[in-house]
Amino acid sequence: MASVSIRNRTERTSISKTLKSYFLVSNMLNLLIQSVINGLLMGCVYALAAMGLALIYGVMNIINFAHGEFIMLSMYLVFVLNQLFNIDPAFSPLLTIPIFFIFGMIVYYGLINRVITGPPLSQIAVTVGLLILLRNTMLAVFKAEPKGVPFTIFAGTLQLNGYVITMSRLLSAIISIFSLIILHLFLTKTYLGTTLRAVADDMETASLMGVNVKKMYALAFGLGSSLIGLAGSLIMTFQQVNPLTGILYGLLAWCIVAMAGLGGVSGVLLSGLILGVSESIGLTFWDPRAREIILYLIFILILWFKPTGLFARR
Repeated sequence: MASVSIRNRTERTSISKTLKSYFLVSNMLNLLIQSVINGLLMGCVYALAAMGLALIYGVMNIINFAHGEFIMLSMYLVFVLNQLFNIDPAFSPLLTIPIFFIFGMIVYYGLINRVITGPPLSQIAVTVGLLILLRNTMLAVFKAEPKGVPFTIFAGTLQLNGYVITMSRLLSAIISIFSLIILHLFLTKTYLGTTLRAVADDMETASLMGVNVKKMYALAFGLGSSLIGLAGSLIMTFQQVNPLTGILYGLLAWCIVAMAGLGGVSGVLLSGLILGVSESIGLTFWDPRAREIILYLIFILILWFKPTGLFARR
């Protein structure tokens, strides 16, 4: 009887350990799937945020160090529109896109046009100066406290087989993908888009063919800025903004552009998805406070093995 009792106790212990292992693996798998879903949704928005930088750099070959601050500025614009005119964040892109297109044209003709043919150091000085100006202006006007907007149309969550999808991130991802598709069609199917690509490929030859290169530069900067305005509007639907927000999104954009190489819209989108999923998994299973560390690690590893980018065209 004693041996039977010991055998039963051993079997129960074994079954208990097996069940614990099963539930542990099941929970880990659920967390992994949830992280991948969140990462894919965020990756689409990241790609849109980086596409403005990729377009400006690809056409003009100028490094805009104020890119992150442009995103931060568009987020503050959504906040101001909501506070002053009670405009729903879901409709703010209808205003932020044209406003940022005009803003980009003003920045180009007022600053960038003066240094576009100068040495790289002068270009860096101008864009870094713009970065400092925007960051400190927002700090003086809005202080350091985070600002947010109330959720209305983008509010709520969607349950899918036990996995939670926030409507704000889902709709933002859908809008981001749609915008990238429209941009791709514009660049490949329209005269202006083809001209922009020609300037990006060979500025001197395009100029000899009668293309007004400076106008194409202005268009590229304005169009890239409007993409930034849209991205900032979408980000504001699920995140607060403060004067230092631009640091993170500037880093994200540069990581994505470097990963994509000269791979066009599809390369930027795929790089954004990779970065979004990697970041989400890292934040879930490692340390939520190590966001920048994760981004830097991914950035360094990819460039270590593929310096030209993952999706660079031959």
